[in-house]
Amino acid sequence: MQMTMTCAEESRALEETLAGTFKPAETFFLIESNLPEYGGWSGSIVKAAGSAGEFAPYLRHLQRAKRAKILFIRRPQGDSKNFYIAMTNQDEPKIYHAELDDYADLLSLDLASLAEERAPRLNGREMAPIDELYTVCTNGRHDPCCAAYGAPVYQALAEQAGSDRVWQTTHIGGHRMAATLVAYPQGIVYGHVDPHDVESLLMNHRAGYILTHKYRGRGCYAGHDLDEAAHLAAGAAEAIIRESTRQYGIEDLRLTAVTELNDGTRRVSFRGSNGGASTAEVGTSMSVPRQTSCGDEPKPMPQHDVRILAAI
Repeated sequence: MQMTMTCAEESRALEETLAGTFKPAETFFLIESNLPEYGGWSGSIVKAAGSAGEFAPYLRHLQRAKRAKILFIRRPQGDSKNFYIAMTNQDEPKIYHAELDDYADLLSLDLASLAEERAPRLNGREMAPIDELYTVCTNGRHDPCCAAYGAPVYQALAEQAGSDRVWQTTHIGGHRMAATLVAYPQGIVYGHVDPHDVESLLMNHRAGYILTHKYRGRGCYAGHDLDEAAHLAAGAAEAIIRESTRQYGIEDLRLTAVTELNDGTRRVSFRGSNGGASTAEVGTSMSVPRQTSCGDEPKPMPQHDVRILAAI
């Protein structure tokens, strides 16, 4: 009998390139809830909760923030109402925390404080800054690979980072790259993470470094208003340039420009911490059809061809 691979198994077998696969998100809103009123975490729960029910007005308010990404979070036996905001669109990204008395408190969030890069205000009070947080996608009702790969990574990360710093989350995006996780406050996104990767990932993130072989991209590049295609091209170029120049520090590279050329390729330039400039051209084409989610019909996916022009 012919065996069919899951979407994550296929992605790993094909050695799919991870860099340049995370869409832009400037502000992450993380809301603790098991969502019993919606029947739990369904496959498209954020969309469902935003269209009807108790959470609809709250999520619509949050979605007014520029490029907002809303995730529901939970822990085993958790029953509080923790709320976090990660602001990745700043030169110094930050993440803030508050515990809600009621979910209606979300309507009091001062969105202007986000746009002005001030500490966000909830019910007239500034939210408290924290140093780090991690979310691991375990949303198995969206795709079984998220639970199969995500749950062991969540457990390993909670044990090593501390359970107060790690959350399970709804769909991050790219479940074929499970386990997927986001490291805050920078909004750095990793894929194909296994439990044995956790110690290295955690140690490097805390020391200010990126694991380029697991790197999918980041929430945004501060100071740049990139469309989705340009953002993905920048992520693909960043990983290759980092590996070529051995600049693995999170702050070692600063994006300076993304320019679309006449042939549709994009020229991506970074400034290094050493003052050097690195440039690459990124061409994006469509792959042969592949699984993007278990049970779905295969379809072509964007793939990036990165050519380094200068790496200093």
